[in-house]
Amino acid sequence: MPTADIIIVDDSPAIREALAEYLVDFGYTVRTASDGAGLDRLMQQRSADALILDLSLPHENGYAIAKRVRQGAPAIGILILSARFPSDLSAPHAASADLQLAKPIAPHALAQAVRQVCALAMARRS
Repeated sequence: MPTADIIIVDDSPAIREALAEYLVDFGYTVRTASDGAGLDRLMQQRSADALILDLSLPHENGYAIAKRVRQGAPAIGILILSARFPSDLSAPHAASADLQLAKPIAPHALAQAVRQVCALAMARRS
């Protein structure tokens, strides 16, 4: 069975590398981007099973990217991973994400969250 293809979008190289390393250790295929434009380039090459998005990104925030990606790829799993959150996670701008978690995150918790959003993506495709 092929592994899930995950794209991590975070403007911090250290965070991207750490998250990617965690997920590769759990058997995922991982690609990374520093912003929405980089994500677009990766998605043009091939789609992904899930995205991990930071909220504070240059040029376009994670919520805007999630909304845009969800419109073009409705089945994709989307995990918002950020050090900051609005007080109301049920707000309309949060609805495009499947799950939202806080940084820092333990490797096993990250792997569990990715499994969850990948399962949601697979269910949407069925």
